[in-house]
Amino acid sequence: MNVTLPENTMDRKHKILYLVIILISIAIFIFSLFYVENKEITVGNLKKKTEQSYEKLKENFDKLFTNELKNYNDNYKNRKEKSNEALIYTKYEKEANIENAYDINVKIPYINIKDDTIKNYNEEIEDIFKKKAEDIMATKNKNSIYTVEYSSYIEDGILSIAIKANLKEGNNTPRVIVKTYNYDLESNKEVDLKTLLDRKNVELDYVQNKINTEVREEQKRTDDLKDLGYKIFERDLDSKIYKVENIKDFYYENGSIYVIFAYGNEKYTSELDVIVI
Repeated sequence: MNVTLPENTMDRKHKILYLVIILISIAIFIFSLFYVENKEITVGNLKKKTEQSYEKLKENFDKLFTNELKNYNDNYKNRKEKSNEALIYTKYEKEANIENAYDINVKIPYINIKDDTIKNYNEEIEDIFKKKAEDIMATKNKNSIYTVEYSSYIEDGILSIAIKANLKEGNNTPRVIVKTYNYDLESNKEVDLKTLLDRKNVELDYVQNKINTEVREEQKRTDDLKDLGYKIFERDLDSKIYKVENIKDFYYENGSIYVIFAYGNEKYTSELDVIVI
């Protein structure tokens, strides 16, 4: 006798359900790949790079200071105040050494653009960096060591300048001083960090979280040294200086934004936090 078994309709339903789930998953993946990924939380050359890439950029921060303007093009030659000079050039340079008095090696830039904002920049640069060199040489501060170097770069129409000084005066704690200037060559206006982040579609929450995390990690390292008996510089983790909207010193080069906290700007310390965005 021939017996016909009933078709297992439940198995068929399960198969159809599984197939639908797989198709939906594939659709979501494709959507995220082509649409969500366009909203990167990193910028420029840092896109899709690992944490090792960030650390390498931080390690090489000091190598940026080559005392020259990089990535310049002649589109901006009409902006020059002095046509025979570079857009950024070393206007004040001094290398001098007197035993038991001072050791100086400074290269201080001049921004060769005719503009009131730039004029204020140049005056501030002289007031902070040049006058210190002249003061050391005039007073012959005992065993003073003073170096100044700078970096400058043009990208996306933004001229970015960073000036870094190392200062040791007698028995005082060494200081590292960093000042930056960011100027839009197209609109003739100063560029703040939030404006630059908005232009590059970098999420502010991402930047704020990265700053908070890295500053806390740096403080943890110094706390560990304090436990070993070393005298350390302590960061105020609740300070408003770490808020994105309050950050003044940042440098933009080759698709990377370097957020700089130079505590030596205000105090006798060489502590320097650099967060790469």
